[in-house]
Amino acid sequence: MTDSFFDLGKNLPKINKIALEAHLQNASEIFEKAFEPSSVLEAAVPGDTLFFKNKTFKRMRFYETHFVRVVFTKCTFDECLFLSAHFEDCAFHECIFIKCNTHKFKLTRTYIDPRSFLRNLFDRERYANVGVDLFHTLLKNSIDESQPEFRDTAEYHFRLWQRYNRCFYWLSASGRTKWLDFRFYAFWFWNVLFQLLFGYGVRARHILFVTPFLCSVVWGFNHAYWKEYGIDGSKLSDVPLPLKTAFFTIGNMSTFGTLELTPSTSFGLIAVLCQVVLGIAWIALSTAMVVKRFVR
Repeated sequence: MTDSFFDLGKNLPKINKIALEAHLQNASEIFEKAFEPSSVLEAAVPGDTLFFKNKTFKRMRFYETHFVRVVFTKCTFDECLFLSAHFEDCAFHECIFIKCNTHKFKLTRTYIDPRSFLRNLFDRERYANVGVDLFHTLLKNSIDESQPEFRDTAEYHFRLWQRYNRCFYWLSASGRTKWLDFRFYAFWFWNVLFQLLFGYGVRARHILFVTPFLCSVVWGFNHAYWKEYGIDGSKLSDVPLPLKTAFFTIGNMSTFGTLELTPSTSFGLIAVLCQVVLGIAWIALSTAMVVKRFVR
């Protein structure tokens, strides 16, 4: 059975550039038509720009279509196929793509926001490779066109769909080699960790959320095992224990230390050592991610 996601529209009514423009002059929607394969969609006058505004393209087939100097504004593309299509000197303003097949499409000097595709993407379990190709193309275009705000979104979802794609191939495998694929486990673990902790290096808010959570976990540990540290608290005897352990935790995690609260047991020294190492690692990695996000 043919996958409708890759249906080239051979059985659909054919439409050319002239008929498409004529139809959309009097209507805001066009349904289930197949644009002539390997043809060009551009303005009638060479060098001019073709504009489409507030139009809906529903289950249209643009197989190997070459779009040249076409500007789409507030348009919706619903379950359309852009397989091997090429957009050159085009622009998409406030457009929405819903479950569109963009496999092997190409962007050249094109303005397009990757968030336009996030509203309702295709099935990630079946078409993970299409997602990887989509966001890789968007990433390359945003770098070529110096669009940093689009680059960050494209890179984040490119790395995310890489994980989906690796998971798809792992699930499709069988036999003993599947369960002994330690390279997949390492990739999956690092990808998830990189996403949750650092937002793939392009979402600084992940660091802002994780840092207080990490400090809270360490504070909870210190509070629970405070007596095991053997700390002489006479200097701060009037200070409540929660505040005292919070001060101790921040001192360890920031690597500045706290002279007033010094452990005297092996357990305490090992715990402080681990917390200082954790603090150094977290500060170093967080700084690197922030620099990557704002300086590159």
